[in-house]
Amino acid sequence: MPLSFPRIALSPRRLRRLVPLAAPLALFAVAACSSDEKEAPYIERPVEQIYSEAGNAIDRGEYQKAALLFGAVEQQHPYSTWAMRAELMAAYAYYQANKYEEAIGSLDRFISLHPGNPNVAYAYYLKGLCYYEQISDVRRDQTPTVQSLKALEEVIRRFPTSPYARDAKLKIDLTRDHLAGKEMDIGRYYQSVGLNLAAMKRFRQVVDQYQSTSHVPEALHRLVEVYLSLGMLDEARKAAAVLGYNYPGSDWYQNTYDLVKDLPKPRVIPVNLTAQPADTPTATPAAGPRAGAPVAAPEGQTAPAVDKPDAKPADLKAPDQKTTDQKADDKGEKPRQESKDRGFLGWLFGD
Repeated sequence: MPLSFPRIALSPRRLRRLVPLAAPLALFAVAACSSDEKEAPYIERPVEQIYSEAGNAIDRGEYQKAALLFGAVEQQHPYSTWAMRAELMAAYAYYQANKYEEAIGSLDRFISLHPGNPNVAYAYYLKGLCYYEQISDVRRDQTPTVQSLKALEEVIRRFPTSPYARDAKLKIDLTRDHLAGKEMDIGRYYQSVGLNLAAMKRFRQVVDQYQSTSHVPEALHRLVEVYLSLGMLDEARKAAAVLGYNYPGSDWYQNTYDLVKDLPKPRVIPVNLTAQPADTPTATPAAGPRAGAPVAAPEGQTAPAVDKPDAKPADLKAPDQKTTDQKADDKGEKPRQESKDRGFLGWLFGD
């Protein structure tokens, strides 16, 4: 026969008396349980052993574990010669583990504490790579791109003869191309909604500040479109002339030629240059265009090929850097180059 127990009914008044007693009892139970658990004892190990274990973790691809071990070197032996190396290697391990914020924090600390260290050039370079790896599509925020450009330019400015300078220059070109693609994306949007003045500002910025990027031909063509929309025919002819001189074989040149070929030729006002006052000073020749500007670039000029250097400092014995030169896939469309000699400049100026 099953046992039965009488039901005890608690009134609300009695429940209110029991509630204040429940909290202290629960805390006492938790404290009793925690007192039974023993904390792991702190064991100080030789610095060589920790550093070697961290290096083995990197060889196995356990980068986060390696970063923690390098951090233990700095914590347990902060005044040893190994601690300085461990700081930089911890940043490298975080970089390989895609923990870029942690890596940047370690690198900033290393740069501030050891500005005269021979490996500070590598610290600046690795900091630039951490931002470089975070570059996203041109339609998103480009703060990492700007930060990467600043850090890589710091490598060129401070350490122009370091083994990291060449690779920094290549990545600077890619980041600038990406920033130009961002400006072009914004300019296209403004143009599509009829904000021609805002679009003109973006396209001019690409032409003036990113002359060596692949977006300049399109920017010049878009400027011609915007100038024609605003009725600025002379400015449209000038932009078309620059495009025809520097990129005569591009598709953007063909598109621009189709836009301006039916424009009326500019009227030339004759000026009498034979009579000139004796006290008139001799006119000095105009200064040439700024170096690197599109109008000054000779046709077919390309940047010299540059080899990527070994990106690790020799005394740290870090594994090779992972490849990062594939971040330029989403920088925008590069015009296809074809030979199309249409005699544009001769037509434009009536030759």
